[in-house]
Amino acid sequence: MRYMQQAGGYEVEDRRRLLVRAARLGRSLWLPAGGAFVAATFGTIARLAGPLTVRAGIDRGIAEGDKVAVSRAAIVFIVLLLAQYVFVMISRYGIAWVGEQYLLKLRGVVFGHLIHSDTAFFSRSKSGVLVSRMTSDIESLQEFASDGAVMALSNGLTVIGVAVAMVLVDLQMALATFAVIGVLVGVSVVFQRQASKAYKRVRERIGHVLAELQEGIAGVRVVQAFTQEQVQATSFGRVNESHYRANMSAAAAISWYFPTVGLLRIVALGAVLAIGGIRVMDGSLTFGTLVVFLLYLDWFFQPIVNLANVYNLLQAAIAALAKLFNLLDVRAHVIERPSAHDLETPVSGTITLKNVTFGYDDETMVLRQINLEIPAGQRLAVVGETGAGKSTIAKLVLRFYDPQQGHVEIDGSNLRDLTMNSRTDAIALIPQDGFLFNGTLRDNLTYGAPDAADIDVWNVLRAMGIDGWVRSLPEGLDTEVRERGSRFSAGERQLVALGRAFLDDPSVIVLDEATSNLDPETELEIEGALRVLLAGRTAIVIAHRLRSAERADRVIMIDDGRIIADGHHKDLITSSPEFGRLVKVWERGLT
Repeated sequence: MRYMQQAGGYEVEDRRRLLVRAARLGRSLWLPAGGAFVAATFGTIARLAGPLTVRAGIDRGIAEGDKVAVSRAAIVFIVLLLAQYVFVMISRYGIAWVGEQYLLKLRGVVFGHLIHSDTAFFSRSKSGVLVSRMTSDIESLQEFASDGAVMALSNGLTVIGVAVAMVLVDLQMALATFAVIGVLVGVSVVFQRQASKAYKRVRERIGHVLAELQEGIAGVRVVQAFTQEQVQATSFGRVNESHYRANMSAAAAISWYFPTVGLLRIVALGAVLAIGGIRVMDGSLTFGTLVVFLLYLDWFFQPIVNLANVYNLLQAAIAALAKLFNLLDVRAHVIERPSAHDLETPVSGTITLKNVTFGYDDETMVLRQINLEIPAGQRLAVVGETGAGKSTIAKLVLRFYDPQQGHVEIDGSNLRDLTMNSRTDAIALIPQDGFLFNGTLRDNLTYGAPDAADIDVWNVLRAMGIDGWVRSLPEGLDTEVRERGSRFSAGERQLVALGRAFLDDPSVIVLDEATSNLDPETELEIEGALRVLLAGRTAIVIAHRLRSAERADRVIMIDDGRIIADGHHKDLITSSPEFGRLVKVWERGLT
């Protein structure tokens, strides 16, 4: 019953519209899908024709002592088996190929949509949920594509074909069989509903178990420090017990269903033997026909059971499709206008915020009527308490968001009117944690300039004063950085991030306090590289530590979404009480 464990608990509002949309996505696969269906149909016909040759061999051969008829029936039967083998093999491979091609396309479409989504989308969405869409939901579809679709098609065709064959072979026994099959269908529907509810509870409980387990392991040091091992174990025990009860309710459904199926199968066989045996004895039915009917009857039960299982797998696949298409329906708020133009070159890097008001939702404004001009080449530090709106200014300059009122300009051009490529070429971000991609050091340094030659890379490294460090690495530029740059220290990762930005040669650089997580010695090394990188460029530094403000050409202080101080660091200490108080608080934290 592994299919039951994949049943979807997600409510799908409009299945018909969903399936039509899914079909449109795979319209290029209709022809091979049709070919797989035709092959499956011929395979089913070959299988169903087999018992008819058995009847001919019995009634025309064995009963009449005709060895030629027996041999002919055996040969035809073998040919049908071979034909069935070939057609089934073709259909299974075809269905698997169509399914994998569909998933290949779907994964590409979903990932492409995610990678082009704006920052607002990712701030609203949990990364774990997004990863789940690309893993567990795709896995549900993969399960159906690899097994469920094959079973649904083969068993569906078998049920229809066997029903037609039984009616054609003998209507009276067919009607008796259908009465029992009707009960089986009803029982299967009841079981499917009961099992779906049970396994929905199982999925909910396993989620609680995993959450409790993850929290216990992640916080094990705190648990042990406060000697709360028994409390944590008791809490996990309650969740674990709940999961056990949910699994037992599913086991209860299974425990009555399969014995019932077995009982109904015996009842149907008994009815056919009783009716058919009497008719064989009175001469109204041949013995070969009875044998054929018994073979068809045996083929009738298992496909119906399989279809009950496949139904749950289909439910999971439909639920997964709905979640993936809902993800695709999320539209970005920050988009490129059809009339967008490239930024004129050369870019000087003057940044202007005009009457900017912004909030992450329409009810709470984070910035209010901000007017700010940053001349080309100036290094501006933005300071303020947590939540004042410092990072929000950086996000607006990078156009991660658009303000509700006012606009942001670079060299006099509204960011909304610029193409994405020209804007991102002109403005670069260096975050707190220098994120590195899995690959070589060269791959990471040239990420923004993939066509850069090694000589350009070495010139940048030499200008930053880190070429000696790179040469000391085992494979130099070909050194593998490993996942998220785990091979390097935080300072080394930040140096690589600075080199990457330098090589991309932007006119404006936004630093989300690139040195706040570093020790003093490494910070001095980074600052030396920054002096080279920022020379002649406009820089906006989100300063969480006021040492960055001391090095800046100009400092602005944000409080409650407004600029309350603007000037040089030394001047603001005396001219702005708020800034002076912030400096004193910071200095006390150093002592």
